[in-house]
Amino acid sequence: MIPLLTLAVGVSAAVTLALAMPRHHDQGHGRGARAVHQPVRRRLEGGILALLAAGLIISAEGWGRGLVWVAGTAGLAGPLAAALFAWAPGWARRVAALGWPLAGAGLCLTAAGAG
Repeated sequence: MIPLLTLAVGVSAAVTLALAMPRHHDQGHGRGARAVHQPVRRRLEGGILALLAAGLIISAEGWGRGLVWVAGTAGLAGPLAAALFAWAPGWARRVAALGWPLAGAGLCLTAAGAG
């Protein structure tokens, strides 16, 4: 269960980091949307989500397998985020916002000892 949550949080982190770029911000929010403080906030959120995803899988699998899972998750999250922007860029905001509840669920599962 934790690896799937980690992948979902990783994809959300990649989408959040992509929304910090002006082109993808325009795709996700429309051309008229202002991005004054959004790029800095999105970079911070994306970085924190990526660290949470890495921490979740390392705490569940240990350092040996956990780092391999982190590399695999990062390798899958980028193309999945790119596919989202190519297929349905309007969903990008929803996917980015979904990362926080999923990270919270992963932390609860890790604290409960499930995995």
